[in-house]
Amino acid sequence: MPLTRNQVFADKSGFSPGQLKIADFIERHPDEVLFMTEQEIADRIGTSIATVSRFWRAAGYENGKEFRLKLRSAADTPPAVKLEKTISQMDPASLPLQMLEQSLVHLRETAEQTDPEELKLAASLMAGARRIYVYAPGPALALGDLLFYRLSRFGMSVRMMAASGHELLESLAHVQREDVVLLFNFTRLLPETEVILDCVKRVGCSAVMITDREEFRYGAQVEAAFYVSRGEMGEFHSMVTPLLLIEQMILSIGLFNKEKVLSKLEYLGELRARYADKLPRGKA
Repeated sequence: MPLTRNQVFADKSGFSPGQLKIADFIERHPDEVLFMTEQEIADRIGTSIATVSRFWRAAGYENGKEFRLKLRSAADTPPAVKLEKTISQMDPASLPLQMLEQSLVHLRETAEQTDPEELKLAASLMAGARRIYVYAPGPALALGDLLFYRLSRFGMSVRMMAASGHELLESLAHVQREDVVLLFNFTRLLPETEVILDCVKRVGCSAVMITDREEFRYGAQVEAAFYVSRGEMGEFHSMVTPLLLIEQMILSIGLFNKEKVLSKLEYLGELRARYADKLPRGKA
C-alpha cells in the first residue's frame, strides 16, 4: 500500500498508544527529528526517554541512529531514484489518467490549506514593495522566472537571487525594509534559506514562503507561508500546485495595482504595434 503524504511508518497496527504518539510526532516534524536527541523527543511529546528508546525496535530499527540514517537518506534521495520509484508504480497505458488523478489529489490537498486572506496579504505586500527578491533554487527556478517575467511586465522591480553559495550575499546586501523576499523552500531546509531568513529578520522586511513541507510553515518568521502538495518523500515531485499558486499570486498582485498594470500592458501593446515591422513577435 502506498504511503500517504508525510507518512514515514507504513504499518502502525502493532504500535501502542504511546508509540503512535511518537510516530505521529516524527511524521509531523521529520526534519526536526533528524537533529533531536531521544531526551528532546521525549520532552516534546511528554513521555519518558525509555519509551522513545523502545519505540525504535517496535518500528523495526536497531536504534534511533539507524532510523535517522534512513530518514536522512529518504530526504536526500537522488532525482533518478525518485523518478524510478514513481514510474515503477505507474502503468504506461494509463499514465496520463494517473498523473491527472494524482495532480487532482495534490491540488485538493493544497486548496484545503490555502487561506484566501493569507494569499491576499502576500499579494498586498508584494504589490506595495519597493522591490521583490526571489529565491528559487533547483526546480523552483522555472517558477521564479515566471514570476519575474509577469511582474516585470507590470512595471514592478523584481530581482532573482543566486541559488547557492556566497553569491547569495550579493543580493542580500541590497535588501531594504521596504522590500519583500519570496522564498521557495522544497524538500529540506537549505543553509541558504536559513541565511535569508536571518537577514530578513535583521533588516525588518517582509518575507513570503512557499513550501512542500507543512512543518516548515510553523515557526518561520515570515508574514505569509503557503503549503503546496507535491508528492511523498523519496518520489518524483510534481510542480503543478506551486505553479497554480504562483499564477494566483500574479493575478492577485495585478488586482492590487490594476490601473498601473493595465497602463503598462497598454503601452507594451503600443510599442508592439509601432515596431511590428522591425521586431516581429514570430511564434513566441
